[in-house]
Amino acid sequence: MVKKKPQSKRIKLARRYSIKRKIDNHNRKVRREARKNPKAANKPKKDPGIPNSFPFKEELLNQIELERQQKEEERLRNKAANQAEKRKRKKAAAKEAAKAAAGENTN
Repeated sequence: MVKKKPQSKRIKLARRYSIKRKIDNHNRKVRREARKNPKAANKPKKDPGIPNSFPFKEELLNQIELERQQKEEERLRNKAANQAEKRKRKKAAAKEAAKAAAGENTN
């Protein structure tokens, strides 16, 4: 069977310019909408943090730190468990491959 030649990536210039014109019009429209309605692009508000006048600021900061440490410990436990599981699967696959190779050699 004869191998097909790859299709050329050349496109007619009229097609290329029409695509460029459509892209430019779209970008123009997006900019116009952004000017008309600046609230449309909702930016997430930044967390202002805890004010110094907050009565239990230290306790709240300690609680946040404790939660962060617990999340990190949980992540490390999960990572270790996943690695152990991966090692088990790898050993099992190696045993299966060895068993299959031994079975082929006896035939």
